[in-house]
Amino acid sequence: MNDRICIKGAKAICMAVGENPKEIVRLVREQGLPAWKRENRGTWRALPEDLLMWMRLQRNRHLDVAGTCGRKFDM
Repeated sequence: MNDRICIKGAKAICMAVGENPKEIVRLVREQGLPAWKRENRGTWRALPEDLLMWMRLQRNRHLDVAGTCGRKFDM
């Protein structure tokens, strides 16, 4: 990602995690994407380290489903 403190905007957040910006609400609600809006208004925001952790959790969850024989990767 980079050295920014906060990533702002659905497009930038979704680009960082390889998702479609039109899906951000579903990703937050159903997949636990760690992004928020202040008082449910305005611009989406996310912390880079939270997005990195979310990506690693997604990876590990999907690799477990695919059958990696219990192999885990570092968080």
